[in-house]
Amino acid sequence: MAVSSVSVDAFQFQRQSKNWGSSRRRDVLITITTASPLVSLLTPKPVLAKDESMNYQAVWFDPKNPDGYRVLFGDDQRATLLLKDGLSDNEATLPVRVIKGEEGKETKLTFDFSKLGLPTDVEGTFTRNREKVRIISFDNGKNYWINKKFEGPIGVFKDSTNSKRVIIIRQVNNNRGSDCMVEFHDGGSIISFTATAGNTFTFNNFPDKGEVTATFNMFRRTLTFEDGTVWTKY
Repeated sequence: MAVSSVSVDAFQFQRQSKNWGSSRRRDVLITITTASPLVSLLTPKPVLAKDESMNYQAVWFDPKNPDGYRVLFGDDQRATLLLKDGLSDNEATLPVRVIKGEEGKETKLTFDFSKLGLPTDVEGTFTRNREKVRIISFDNGKNYWINKKFEGPIGVFKDSTNSKRVIIIRQVNNNRGSDCMVEFHDGGSIISFTATAGNTFTFNNFPDKGEVTATFNMFRRTLTFEDGTVWTKY
């Protein structure tokens, strides 16, 4: 197995067209009342950069293994890697050490590939490439795993109703098409079922519910269900 990475055909799913209408301009009138003849200047608060250090949790693609997948999920110290190179291969579960990037620094990930006969301390860096797409870079950028910019509902989610649950949605059929596999990771237990992507996301055999639909919001990165449950993608 090569520890290089990444891209597979971007996940294609239908998007409902939205009519945003004409843009509106707002004139904001700020009235400053002061006893001093000097006019006070309003200094805007600085906009803080979004903390992406935990967004390494995702479904990643390796270009040298286009029929496989890599899934990462965890916390700011430890993570789990689910790795499969091809359709006929078994899925490997591997440990990962995490060093969370602070104050704009990149998150470092150290992979233990010893179960596969590879080194125990392969270091990767979670960052973004020139196109602002999330990648995990190895060997100073010579190899990498990629998370497509518009991969839709493919990814790792957190559940608004169960903070301990990790939800994984990934494609099947050589990472192409609308057929997906969904996994609930609740501690040591794993529940798997299938789903179909489209304008609405249809879950087949959802635990205790049967067929369930949800709507994916590309901008908020959420799947919203009819009962109000929201899954938010890292």
